[in-house]
Amino acid sequence: MVDTYRVVTPPDELAVSLALVKEHLKLDLSDTSQDTYLTLLIRAVTSTIEKYTGRILINTEFKTYRECFTDSFFIKRSKLQSVTFVKYYIDSVLTTIDSDIYYISDETDFASVFLVEGESWPSDVDNRAQSIVIQFIAGYGDTQADIPYDLQIVLLDAIAYFYENRGDCSDGGSLVDAAFLPKGIQQALDFFKIMQFDKKPYGCL
Repeated sequence: MVDTYRVVTPPDELAVSLALVKEHLKLDLSDTSQDTYLTLLIRAVTSTIEKYTGRILINTEFKTYRECFTDSFFIKRSKLQSVTFVKYYIDSVLTTIDSDIYYISDETDFASVFLVEGESWPSDVDNRAQSIVIQFIAGYGDTQADIPYDLQIVLLDAIAYFYENRGDCSDGGSLVDAAFLPKGIQQALDFFKIMQFDKKPYGCL
């Protein structure tokens, strides 16, 4: 079964500021006539880059579900900053697991939630879909300053490309798609892209 991820708390800030985008596009900073469109473009291109690279730019809180307890939980959102909670259903009641019994690996790509040595997951979980709920925060950090500078430049270049080529997509595809980016920008994004291989799931405990 494919793991489901839902955004619980979106980031408060844009990955790059509106003022910086205007400066990059050589637009008048005092002209607010395109602010709504530019903000939408920043968010759309940010989402495209996140999907392409597998990396979340600004800290975002997610919720993911599992069907049963396993040796560890592999989290496919990066960088995993913290786990808000792990809960499970027992007698149809969502119950919080003590955070002292698990920890997260410090991976720069995809990380995992592991049991502390000598601890064990509950054995009385209900037999139901999405019986385990994991809520966590992933991203480079809370502000634009936490994003690597070279990735900020790639993001600005991608925004500029889509801004300058509005309506030029002729094959019916969506312009805000990494496949429509110039090769140079794609190659720059490839430096940050997490190679995703099929990870063999652990069996239920």
